Amino acid sequence: MISLGKSRRMTKQRELILDAVIDRQDHPTAKDIFIQLSEHKIGLATVYRQLSSMVDEGLLLSFEHNGETRFDPLTSNHAHIICSQCNMIWDVNLPAGINRLEPSNGQIVIDGVDITWKGICQNCQ
Repeated sequence: MISLGKSRRMTKQRELILDAVIDRQDHPTAKDIFIQLSEHKIGLATVYRQLSSMVDEGLLLSFEHNGETRFDPLTSNHAHIICSQCNMIWDVNLPAGINRLEPSNGQIVIDGVDITWKGICQNCQ
């Protein structure tokens, strides 16, 4: 279980939602989590609200793919590879020195990087 420190109180619903994302490898959407937890009678608005607060607190990352917000329990620096046929998403570690490659134009302070490679996986070839 992840310690929340001074973060929001860990309610049963919040714990179920966080565990559901952590237990998945497919970078689920809020609707995916809502469907997975349907037997627990957690509303879709609650799932969206909890996931959003978990991203704000740094417990999860989020990114856009095909017009949907996906949630990722891996919060360390990493990139994604996405199959353009089946939409499977894989995490890829970034090299330790990636921050040294950050561009600087004096106009902006970089606070993150989002790298995604797209291709066709072996199963779809």
